[in-house]
Amino acid sequence: MTQNIQQLREEFKQKIDILNNYLFAQGLSDPMTRIQQLSFFFFLKMLEEQDIAMEREEKITGHKHKSLFAGKNEKFRWSRWREKIGGNLYKFVRDEVFPFIEELQNGHANIGQIFHGAKFLIPDESTLKRTVEIIDTIEFSSLDTDVKGDLYEYLLSQINSAGKLGAFLTPRHIIRAIVEMVNPKIGETVLDPACGTGGFLITAYDYIKFKNSDPKNIEEKNGRKVGYGDKLNKEQWQFLTQKTFTGYDVALEVSRIALMNLLLHGLEGAHILRKDTVAGSEDDSDLKKYDVILTNPPFAGLVDAGRIKPTLPVKSKKT
Repeated sequence: MTQNIQQLREEFKQKIDILNNYLFAQGLSDPMTRIQQLSFFFFLKMLEEQDIAMEREEKITGHKHKSLFAGKNEKFRWSRWREKIGGNLYKFVRDEVFPFIEELQNGHANIGQIFHGAKFLIPDESTLKRTVEIIDTIEFSSLDTDVKGDLYEYLLSQINSAGKLGAFLTPRHIIRAIVEMVNPKIGETVLDPACGTGGFLITAYDYIKFKNSDPKNIEEKNGRKVGYGDKLNKEQWQFLTQKTFTGYDVALEVSRIALMNLLLHGLEGAHILRKDTVAGSEDDSDLKKYDVILTNPPFAGLVDAGRIKPTLPVKSKKT
């Protein structure tokens, strides 16, 4: 099993490298721009896969799921538009798919937030088709959370300035160990003030679900036990998915990726904000209290002493 996971990771890295090099050759020389575009298309494919998975999960847990692609929105499924021919794929993605995702409401505001202001920068039809062809070979739904996390982290590692952005990445086994020791419980609120791609929040979500699952519905997945939270009542489930998790990150694109990551794990109600936790003007969120803090804050950054928030108890120029 470990060998299979390692093989998947290597296949991912190879495909990301192919996509990176291909988009570079097509004129997208800025690494952040390439990551933005790839992230959007990864998300569009995973969105359909997650929708199908949530429909299956509804049968186990009884938690109602309303498909994003119901009725007239069926045409926006990845599997529907990816094979468009006749030179109209580019126009359809630019003029219909991106605006559809950005305008999602009715409980899907975070999905719209991911695509809010998103610019479609793939240069032409042939580049788009080749990009879609490569991404279509990746089956995200069959992947362990760790492998998905590795995918995002490897994407971020392509950005030379990642360190300056604060995108320091915490190994998954360390995250799991910390979450198990802190032992977050249903009904508690959880904050990661330097959330990066959302690893702590996702792991805490999985942990709470596991602790509130009927043993007969617990599954073994890649050497770890996974639960669906089927013992949670309606109110508890709503609190878990809508009110439990908050994350801040100073980098817009990193917080966008965190939102993608959380949504694709069923956390549509998580609150992820682009926010500097230590510097700048204060607002009500700086004074809000949480039951649990799970984080691996950046250690190497420096901040102007005059910009440090006055409510912070420690006076230091180091983030």
